[in-house]
Amino acid sequence: MYQTTGSVALPVALPLEEGGLLGGAQLAWSAYGERSDDNVAVLLHDLPHSHRALGPVEQAAFQPSGWGTELVGEGRPLDTSTLHVVVPNLLGSPFGSTSPVTVDARAGLPYGAALPTVTVTDMARAVAAMLRGMKVRHVRALVGVGLGGLVALRLAALFPELPAAVVVLGAARTLPEAQRERLGLARHLLRLDPDFHEGQYTPGHGPKRTLRKQYLEYLRLVHGPAEPALEAEADAFAEGFDANTWALLCTAYAGGDVTDSLAQVRAPVLLVAAAEDALAPPSRVRDTYHLLSAAGVRAHYHELPAPSAHASLLTQVRRLHGPMRDFLRRRS
Repeated sequence: MYQTTGSVALPVALPLEEGGLLGGAQLAWSAYGERSDDNVAVLLHDLPHSHRALGPVEQAAFQPSGWGTELVGEGRPLDTSTLHVVVPNLLGSPFGSTSPVTVDARAGLPYGAALPTVTVTDMARAVAAMLRGMKVRHVRALVGVGLGGLVALRLAALFPELPAAVVVLGAARTLPEAQRERLGLARHLLRLDPDFHEGQYTPGHGPKRTLRKQYLEYLRLVHGPAEPALEAEADAFAEGFDANTWALLCTAYAGGDVTDSLAQVRAPVLLVAAAEDALAPPSRVRDTYHLLSAAGVRAHYHELPAPSAHASLLTQVRRLHGPMRDFLRRRS
């Protein structure tokens, strides 16, 4: 399979939803399959993941890459024999896109806590700007997982002419209130850790104990509380992930609410839920389906039966091959 990687510097300063401009922003990306005139699909990753959907996988318990092996490739729902699949690294993510770990050229130091707040809307606009820089005006499919699903819905609403189809895995119009509150407190709780130092800690240091605790709680939401090996992954995450970046991403996820923009979506939408997903419970995903349908959007709903949690949407993708392929084939 033909694979490429790179980064795109946004040509103009990005207006941020909460005010101000972010100049010099860039997004890293990976792409799979050869590009032709009109065969681009876009895949948007979840909260802790990178744009390296097919790897290489990190040699550690925390593996942000390689999560898309059942989604992307020949014979997969995003079939690289016919599609050119572009996977952007979302704005604020630390794997090559502008984030708190990015060095501010003016100061010669990482942005850290000084990077402005980034929202789901900002992430969507940054992806749109990246695609324009790549001369992409239309995509066959816009697919998002978790946080990426929220970004996909916002992107489809802001630029309704862009996608021919939208697939949302494990996301609804907003997180459940309990999870919004939990993730929304991430920055506050990190600030209470004496090792946070107002976000000006030395790179590689910082509030690792609080970061580990928060990520372990997140993993239990994603996998279910009984899943083994979560402790080791939380340990590795706390050692390798930046606390300011985690706070920024959690704040964006918690604040993401696309309810008011659903009526602007024009492309058909497939919403996929997992029966035991704490981040996107089926009841909330069905509610999103009804809102889309009421707005005149051709919406479809599919539920992965129990046992299935949020992580199952990537680990049990074979159970979704039929519904996803059928939905995308009708829009190709």
